[in-house]
Amino acid sequence: MTQAFLKGYNKIKNIFLKRFYITFVTYQIFLRHTGMAEFDDIYFIRRIKDGHTDAFVHIVRRYERMVFTIVNKIVSRRVEAEDIVQEIFIKVFQSLKQFREESNFATWLYRIAYNTTISELRKRKHEFTAIDDNFSNIPDDEISETLDEITTEDKLQLLDTVLKKLPPDDALLISMFYINDQSVKNISIITGNSEANVKVKLYRIRKIINFEINKLIQS
Repeated sequence: MTQAFLKGYNKIKNIFLKRFYITFVTYQIFLRHTGMAEFDDIYFIRRIKDGHTDAFVHIVRRYERMVFTIVNKIVSRRVEAEDIVQEIFIKVFQSLKQFREESNFATWLYRIAYNTTISELRKRKHEFTAIDDNFSNIPDDEISETLDEITTEDKLQLLDTVLKKLPPDDALLISMFYINDQSVKNISIITGNSEANVKVKLYRIRKIINFEINKLIQS
């Protein structure tokens, strides 16, 4: 790692260590006046590789909300979620020199986010509530009838509750598909599973979620 790159890395790390949610008010005004916010990811990646490490702020600002949303759906404690997101962006910064520009940057970033989150949760011995598989014989339409009786807001609150009961890899997969609108193909690349395997997992997880929400409604 070159001295300039290391200096930039330390600067980014210090930004996160002070506080994850930083308001770049004057910086955002500058972006609006210069039009720099309209540049694509590759433009900023090239600048970072050329030693203009401040450009990494653009990458963080563009993806921090989406990455945090994914992590926070699994990790209930906000401080812990922020720590994991910090680690994700530090790893993204460290790995930028290995990024191939013909690849999709968002997919590449989400793969780092996925692997880092799973790794961090294992290191921290993250606990989740095991869910029984006794839902498999219940017809989908029986579950759906109950779900139709509650509001969308209630469904989202119940979904948050159920997501935190799932194993981290299942929760991440369903979050990427529904919250971040990642395609089955992209999820396959991010997780390293085949597309067929992703489809099977998504179907099974959806049924688990519907069944658990149904139980919460009836309780």
